[in-house]
Amino acid sequence: MEFLTKNDIDKCVNIIKKGDLLAFPTETVYGLGAISTSEEAFNKLVETKKRPPNKPFTLMCSSLKQVKDIIEIEPYATKLIKKYMPGPITLILKTKKSVPHYLDLGTGFVGIRIPNDEFVLKMIEKIGAPLLVPSANVSNEPPAMSDEEVYKYFGNSVEIVCGKCEKTIPSTVVKVEDGKLTILREGPISKEELLEAIK
Repeated sequence: MEFLTKNDIDKCVNIIKKGDLLAFPTETVYGLGAISTSEEAFNKLVETKKRPPNKPFTLMCSSLKQVKDIIEIEPYATKLIKKYMPGPITLILKTKKSVPHYLDLGTGFVGIRIPNDEFVLKMIEKIGAPLLVPSANVSNEPPAMSDEEVYKYFGNSVEIVCGKCEKTIPSTVVKVEDGKLTILREGPISKEELLEAIK
């Protein structure tokens, strides 16, 4: 198997547009990406990660415009997006009613992230649609931090962009519902910082 590099961005775009899976480094941990407009790609992601099929995947977007196409943005969410995106934060927000069932799995919520990584943002922009991006690991195993670790998990079943992640902490995860913030996972951005940002 041949590892791709960040110079192979057009190949990476084509892999994802075809509905295949691509693992790539982000500013937190390695992500495993699939195009969000294909239920078939969603099913492939569930099967490859051995993940419970009732748990929605985070959507990685390249811009606020892409975010607005999917979710309803309320005032607290707007403040957090402006301050921390792009960056290591995932906001779980109410979806629009038009969102396909496999994206929110009937929960009415989906996680949104805009990564602070030039290659990933450019790739999503070229694809023209958000990506479903969980961490690159088999469910209940530690997230992969390098191309070798991704290969150990998945072998030839996914394409891999070579690289290494410097930070070992996944993104902070915050749910915003009816003006209330619930921190589901504290990561690089602390609870204190979040509370300060929404004052």
